[in-house]
Amino acid sequence: MPVPINQNFTQKGMAVAGLTGTQVIKFIPGARIYVKTADPVLAAPITSYMVKSNGAIPAGFTDLGSLDGDAKVTYTKNKKEVKTGIDNYLRAVYIDEKKMVIEFNLLQTDDVVVAQVLGLTPSTITAGSIVNFQLGRETLGQKAIIVVYQNKLDGKEWQLYHPAAFLDGVFEKSSDSMVLKCTAELIFFTPVSDTNETLASTTIFA
Repeated sequence: MPVPINQNFTQKGMAVAGLTGTQVIKFIPGARIYVKTADPVLAAPITSYMVKSNGAIPAGFTDLGSLDGDAKVTYTKNKKEVKTGIDNYLRAVYIDEKKMVIEFNLLQTDDVVVAQVLGLTPSTITAGSIVNFQLGRETLGQKAIIVVYQNKLDGKEWQLYHPAAFLDGVFEKSSDSMVLKCTAELIFFTPVSDTNETLASTTIFA
């Protein structure tokens, strides 16, 4: 009996077009991180940032520079099971915790990145030449953050926006260089003109 040739074996892409047109064959992301002063969390202006970047810095944001690797977004939901009886029959499942964290390593560990991520204000020793930071005095600061992923295959862009992420970083050695290993912890916020809370606003551009 001959082996059939069909999409089950070739894994040809889906024929249906989505709301953003032809669906990606595969998403190979080029990522970049941008931050600014925190936006309000009770009426977060998500619609203000629904503009495709096309590789440019979003208006009002600071570019955090080159990444070592990718920007990893982890969204976890802890589930709990409701069981009854001596045989523990499963009756229901519910979610008791949701959490989202963005992790990324910054290669350009210079004064701009230290000031933006750690929230420290440097003392200028010599203008344009020497500044001084007092590490250890920082606390967890909040920043509006945009993570831009652009697909190398077709240019389709994803943007993840949060109005007031808790941003922090520590210095680490990575392969042959020092990096600033950053974490952005996302809290629940309410988008403008909405009543429901959310963890992140994700926009997909064709």
